[in-house]
Amino acid sequence: VPVCLCACVPVCLPMPTAPADSTLVSKCAAFDAFSAGKRPAGGNVVRGVRWSPDGSCLLTASEDCALRVFHLPSEVAHDAYATTCAAVEAERGDGSGGGDGAATASENGNGAVTGGGGGDSEEELRPALRIDEGESVYDYAWYPLMSAHDPMTCCLLSTSRGRPVHLWDAVSGTLRASYVGFNHLDEVDAANSVVFEPSGRFIYAGYERAVRVFDVTRPGRAIETRPTAATRKSRDGQRGLLSCLAFSPDGSGLYAAGSFAGSIGLYVDNAKAHVALLGGHTGGVTQVQFTPDGLYLLSGARRDGRIIAWDVRNTCQPVAEYVRSSPTNQRIGFDLSRDGSHLFTGSPPGGGRPLSPPG
Repeated sequence: VPVCLCACVPVCLPMPTAPADSTLVSKCAAFDAFSAGKRPAGGNVVRGVRWSPDGSCLLTASEDCALRVFHLPSEVAHDAYATTCAAVEAERGDGSGGGDGAATASENGNGAVTGGGGGDSEEELRPALRIDEGESVYDYAWYPLMSAHDPMTCCLLSTSRGRPVHLWDAVSGTLRASYVGFNHLDEVDAANSVVFEPSGRFIYAGYERAVRVFDVTRPGRAIETRPTAATRKSRDGQRGLLSCLAFSPDGSGLYAAGSFAGSIGLYVDNAKAHVALLGGHTGGVTQVQFTPDGLYLLSGARRDGRIIAWDVRNTCQPVAEYVRSSPTNQRIGFDLSRDGSHLFTGSPPGGGRPLSPPG
């Protein structure tokens, strides 16, 4: 199953539930990286892909329990990097551009891209880095202030079955730190979801009926545990495995937690109890994501053919629903363009569909 990077030529529409009439042009793709070596029974399925915050890399998780980092061709990554570099450095607050140790694996010639040659031709991507977790990867996340020009910021989180949360160096592939959650029997408890809060100082991890907070500078145990429900059968709070987490980009401290029990909780980072509990999905929630302005929250679920949009200022009713195909328990991802003008969703058996998000 390949990873394809496409360029979209959008047609601006009002807020419909039908897909926008856009042309998807494949600019580069990764085929060989997932077919080489030992393959799991049934094939090496790509389970997800994430852009780096500076737009220069892609991070994938696949069925072979591996994370791969791909450096994008310069002509593809240049525009994304140029538009985000200033914002990333402004958030870091030093404006330094990362010091003098700026070389990455691809810049050193260690090979992210071969093939094609630009223009509209499709290039074959090769991974600049592979990290073997050894168990099924549940979730993964880039450091939010990551810049390819500052190797210290090039790191990522992962959580997998039966393992602590790991912080990996995205240049060398070495393990920088581990963060361990423990259950009521003091046994290691694997997180189901992980996310950095926007400043990058803390890690939030989702567990069974709890969010645990870790200090990035203090590996080991969590500094705080925030229960979301007292018991599995409790009528109060958010029950189930917390399968996905997302922070609002507006700096308010608001974050969302999706549960396999079908609910979405809205929380703030300075309080333990939820400020709102949203329903509406018929299956377990697999993804939550805020729009760039922080005003809307999008959510998707397994066995539920809708992406639901919520106005976080008034959560009584959804403001929009976008129809897609989601007939199985498979996680089907979606993403927003950086300006929030277009919403893209995966659609089995492959490909993607552009939709117009709220706004």
